[in-house]
Amino acid sequence: MLGTSWMTSVVGYLVIVLTVANQVYTEQGLPANVHEWIGFIGGIVTGVGIALSKDFNKTNSPHPEATAKVVPS
Repeated sequence: MLGTSWMTSVVGYLVIVLTVANQVYTEQGLPANVHEWIGFIGGIVTGVGIALSKDFNKTNSPHPEATAKVVPS
């Protein structure tokens, strides 16, 4: 659920929870017009995007190398 990038996953889930909580407690129900729907769906999509992204200090390489190597020509 959290994966290797747990920091960004937590922030993403927090954005989703806060978006839903804002809609439930502040707006008192489902969005009433297009403007509110765009804000609500935008908040959910933003939270999902953040939850699926990786941390700044992670790499996709199974064996990352810290230094660059010169390639002989």
